Amino acid sequence: MNNLERELQHRREAGNSPSTVAGINAALLAIGYRLDRSMDCLSMNRHVTGDYAGASYPAINVYPVEADTGMSACHVDARRDANFCELQRIRYEEELFAVVRGRILEI
Repeated sequence: MNNLERELQHRREAGNSPSTVAGINAALLAIGYRLDRSMDCLSMNRHVTGDYAGASYPAINVYPVEADTGMSACHVDARRDANFCELQRIRYEEELFAVVRGRILEI
């Protein structure tokens, strides 16, 4: 089993399944965010804690921005409302992801 398959199995065991990029954008728009794909970062992500510590997988890390302002969700002056808390929850739970070109696209 390769790294991608192992990570997908890990996410299935956690109750998460892949979406599409369009599905991710739709879910983000519902809470006031969108993906800015101009800053995609291809990487090998690695778990640093827990049962999967040390395991890595191919990833595309993307840039979530506020839909109305275009400001990075992580910018110091960005909103910190309930929608931001929901975005962070989605990110921490690894709830929204897609498999794109053999990599896990995640926010």
